[in-house]
Amino acid sequence: MKYHHRLIVAGLLAFATSPLGAQNEDPWATLDTVRKSLATAGPEAARFVQTFVPAGFSTGESEQGQLALHLPDCLRWDYEQPYPKAFLVCGARVYSWNPEDRRGQRSWIEREKEPGLDLLLLPATSLAERYDAKLEARPGRRVAILLTPKSGHGGASLKEATLVVDLAAARLVELSYADLEGNRTCFEISAYHALGETTKFNPPEGIVWEDG
Repeated sequence: MKYHHRLIVAGLLAFATSPLGAQNEDPWATLDTVRKSLATAGPEAARFVQTFVPAGFSTGESEQGQLALHLPDCLRWDYEQPYPKAFLVCGARVYSWNPEDRRGQRSWIEREKEPGLDLLLLPATSLAERYDAKLEARPGRRVAILLTPKSGHGGASLKEATLVVDLAAARLVELSYADLEGNRTCFEISAYHALGETTKFNPPEGIVWEDG
């Protein structure tokens, strides 16, 4: 699984529709509240646009597709344009495959050791030991949670990350981050809706898997 697909998990907090209230003043309390609310939300889906800007460039290439999530354990990305590909994280297993040639790779991961993935799976008290966090107001009833890894606490591959939350909708609408080489990735997420089933979180049948 490519590095940027692991980091996106940091932002896939499909927030429930209950208001966040006074906890918006504390980034860790906000993160903890939305994560707990998601645990009761059930499977959801959304649209995403991913833009990757290499170091030294001001523009980059974009891809888009559909995201499916059933937290705290499962996330799936189905890229549609410009080229089809899919990624699934469920428990400690990671799958990636090409739906056209029916070949894929699967491997094991330690989620608590993955930069970005830890943001979703560890409690806020543990994350506070790994990252410095700051909350900033944004126009249109949005807030940004700005994260900076602390040296030696699991964020060495990540320079910074920003999660933008729409408070009115109680949803994550943007995740951006920069790696140590200066490459930047941004995910814009929209059109959340209930998924209603969990079959998308099973590895697809008919794929020839290579263990990695």
